[in-house]
Amino acid sequence: MDLSTARAVCLVALSAKSVARLSSLTASGVRPSPSLTFFCLNLNLSDCPPLGLESLKVSDDQLESSSYLSVGLGPHRGRLNIQSGLEDDDEYDGAWCAGVEDQEQWLQLNALRPTLFTGVILQGRNSIWRSVLNWVRTYEVQFSNDSSVWQPCMNGSEEAVFVGNEDLETPVLALFPEPSVAQYIRINPQTWFSNGTICLRAEVLGCPVPDPDNPHFSETESGSSDDLDFRHHNYNEMRKLMKSVNDECPNITRIYTIGKSYTGLKLYVMEISDNPGKHELGEPEFRYVAGMHGNEVLGRELLLNLMQYICREYNRGNQRVIQLVKDTRIHLLPSMNPDGYEAAYEKGSELSGWALGRYSFEGIDMNHNFPDLNNIMWDAQEMAMDKRRVSNHYIPMPEYYTSTEALVAPETRAVISWMQDIPFVLSANLHGGELVVTYPFDCTRDWIPRQDTPTADNDFFRWLATVYASANLVMANPERRICHSEDFQQHNNIINGADWHTVPGSECHVMIMKVSCQSYAHPFK
Repeated sequence: MDLSTARAVCLVALSAKSVARLSSLTASGVRPSPSLTFFCLNLNLSDCPPLGLESLKVSDDQLESSSYLSVGLGPHRGRLNIQSGLEDDDEYDGAWCAGVEDQEQWLQLNALRPTLFTGVILQGRNSIWRSVLNWVRTYEVQFSNDSSVWQPCMNGSEEAVFVGNEDLETPVLALFPEPSVAQYIRINPQTWFSNGTICLRAEVLGCPVPDPDNPHFSETESGSSDDLDFRHHNYNEMRKLMKSVNDECPNITRIYTIGKSYTGLKLYVMEISDNPGKHELGEPEFRYVAGMHGNEVLGRELLLNLMQYICREYNRGNQRVIQLVKDTRIHLLPSMNPDGYEAAYEKGSELSGWALGRYSFEGIDMNHNFPDLNNIMWDAQEMAMDKRRVSNHYIPMPEYYTSTEALVAPETRAVISWMQDIPFVLSANLHGGELVVTYPFDCTRDWIPRQDTPTADNDFFRWLATVYASANLVMANPERRICHSEDFQQHNNIINGADWHTVPGSECHVMIMKVSCQSYAHPFK
């Protein structure tokens, strides 16, 4: 079946959901496959997910453009939420930008197979320079089956013109009045910010159409065979899931809270141990924390799934899991910033952008909100006659930080109290927005922008980072594309935190696993 036939079948089915009208098409010589007919009649347009410009499911080879301003502003950079590099004119800039300013410029996606295109999400150019103001204000869309003959997206009898952006970062969704089946789609800017040029980042929404003759067709997407509840969970759903795990494994789990968010949402922790609620002499205390940035959602879901997995495997008699539960007291905090998560969840994955929900309700970045104990230690070492006598394992918090006037989020204070109550021997934070494992220290001496700044346990931390990075199949894939602008594969996907960028006020001696190129991944991913 050719693409024009597929488009006709889907448009009729979507406009009327009528078997009779499909039958009339068949009588007139159009013979859709049963799988396509079923697909169109049962399709809800809101179910069509992003095709994967942001998630990198769409490869660079699938993106083309009419022109580009520089290599670093080529079509491969026209991806929703992509972040620019730190250098001028490098190959990792923050958008696709046309090399010519006229209404004939376009960014093109080859979906590789017949696809029902339903919408586009647009963003302006990301840049570390505030003077760079580039975004598209209006645009048109065209479709093609062969990349030679193009048909415009229509709004009734007129060619549809879509409203784009009015700033750099806010994603703007446009749903097509008439969804179209095609293999290629073009975004064709018509107007742009008067003091800027044609630049955009985009995501395309669409549903692949069943087509057994297409080499890229498969009936089902591969996925996990584990019976786990892998989806986005808002605050209430998260509580229900944690309660269900506790009900299923009451002998090895306990739910407790360490405090509340600014808006009053409880910070729930799941403890997993053969003696819940008890610290046992010689048994290590371990904690995972996720959701410090509320819109970095994959870590939250991984911890919720980890609770389910450990519970079920323990009940099934998995000896490795049983030994882990007996020998370790595990604490899982899936959402350190529930206020931020709820803000991003309400807006949705693609429309929350890079920053919505990242910070606390008060606008605090909790990754910079802990006391800067590194510089206190280094200053003491500089002044000491015998540097070996300077404590490097317990440093009192400075008075300015403990003051009630200090700008410290209640969530941060709760985590600090938690660390003071329980003698954790190892901790890790799950983040999003990149694929890399960082190890301490996160802050450089003398405020240098970036420099390898190791701890006394550097070999151990590097080993831990390597174990995780090599076991994470996505991170370790040598064929994967870099997420934004840093090629961490040259470092085996691990790096000293301070050698990436200095972060004063981060948690001391904590591993950070950045587990997804996206912050808020779409639930289909």
